[in-house]
Amino acid sequence: MICFMTDKNKLVVLTHGGAGSDPAFADGTAIAGQMSMMSLQTGEPTIDAACLAVATLEDDGRFNAGIGSHKRSDGTVQMDASCMDSSGTFGAVAALEGFKNAVQAARIVSQSEYKILAGRGANQFAADQGCQTLSPDQIVGTGTDFSTTDTVGCVVRAGDEFACALSTGGIDSAIPGRVGDVPLIGCGLYAGSEGAVATTGDGEAIAMKVTALRAYQLIEQGMDPKAIVPTVIGWFKETTAFGIIVVSKIGFAGGSNRGMAWTASEMLH
Repeated sequence: MICFMTDKNKLVVLTHGGAGSDPAFADGTAIAGQMSMMSLQTGEPTIDAACLAVATLEDDGRFNAGIGSHKRSDGTVQMDASCMDSSGTFGAVAALEGFKNAVQAARIVSQSEYKILAGRGANQFAADQGCQTLSPDQIVGTGTDFSTTDTVGCVVRAGDEFACALSTGGIDSAIPGRVGDVPLIGCGLYAGSEGAVATTGDGEAIAMKVTALRAYQLIEQGMDPKAIVPTVIGWFKETTAFGIIVVSKIGFAGGSNRGMAWTASEMLH
């Protein structure tokens, strides 16, 4: 889905359920997008609108984030999340345990003196900030094959302002403490004055290519998002799961080398 935009009053939201997610689950990404769009309509900051969409996906249960998260090799659930906007605000958590919405914790980190908190420090910070807890028996994804699903994400535009957010339960049965691209600025996501990018897929491969920042640099060079998406997908081997959503001042696009639930919407404000 592509749309060219010249109006600075345009509101745009793209959401995805992860590379490998069932395209039939696009009803979930659509609901998340609607929540984000309503937030933008009321004048909420773009970063909060992006985080709201991701929190909605975390609460869905069909995606590898929040209550649908994978379990680690020791049976624990550790989540990574991040958010960023075009003003340079950024926050992330890694290996967060025991909380329902990792993206909420990441957003609070972005408002603190820190940029990334991990493990016990992230857990203590989230507890101190009153983030809603999550017990292991509330993880609805247990026993379900989520082996090909990955990070959930959102990118938004409100006029000349952009933001993005991501959340993931990580690789199924991974060693505790494993961290992929999601909490790393410029790897899983990036936002700047020209647009925003959110990726999904093999976290190690995405991180090693500093994928989101390089995709954003294509936006800066004036490339159309409908050309950026296949270009960036082409950076990865066919055996490496990857997906991406992009929004800029001239358009938006999304795609994956796997099936992927994703939706896009726009309106004038």
